[in-house]
Amino acid sequence: MITKEMTLADVVKEYPATIPYLNEYRLDYCCGGHDPIAQIAKEKNIELEPFMKELERLAALPKKNNLDYEGELQRFRSLSVPEMLADLERSHHVKERELLADVEALLNKILVVHYEHHGEELSSIHHHFALLKADLEEHFAKEEKLVFPIMKKSGKPSSEDIAYVKSLEEEHSTAGDLIKLLQKETNFFTAPEDVCPTYRRCFSQMEALVEDIFMHIFKENSIAFPEYYEQE
Repeated sequence: MITKEMTLADVVKEYPATIPYLNEYRLDYCCGGHDPIAQIAKEKNIELEPFMKELERLAALPKKNNLDYEGELQRFRSLSVPEMLADLERSHHVKERELLADVEALLNKILVVHYEHHGEELSSIHHHFALLKADLEEHFAKEEKLVFPIMKKSGKPSSEDIAYVKSLEEEHSTAGDLIKLLQKETNFFTAPEDVCPTYRRCFSQMEALVEDIFMHIFKENSIAFPEYYEQE
């Protein structure tokens, strides 16, 4: 049963079928998913009762109707911590690096082509996307070359080991803040009416990147890292 005191992260962890619905409302269930539903609904001007009813309806769906989310998170939870980390690198790190490169190329192109009519907003989007790209690339390197190898070691983690992992969570929050800026500046990746297909593809790829980042961070913050902390 879903209650208004639960957090979005708790809801997604228990009922992955709710993810597409939360995406429709542009609700952050990873970095910003730790406030009670009642509080989030009030902040976002969402009518609580119908919102809760739809969450409960989705939670009650048979697992076969839960798209890919149920099976994917169940598969991920079945892995050991070292297997989780390797899986994150093979899937999300690879996919997000590809999407970052694709969006960067598209964004550079439309910045020039559409500068006359959309230069101000595109310049701001370009700047914040560049910051997000740099942060994520540095974050991936830190995970792959420093923190994940520490986490893969057998035995009880030290306080220093835990601090390294906690630093990743803080970096997730920084990425989340940049994503919120990009969502605001792009009107949640809605392209203007007067633009070309390249512009629309750029926004579509940026949205795909953000959705993958949300799932990526959720897996780390709500599944892999807590599992690691329990070994302490």
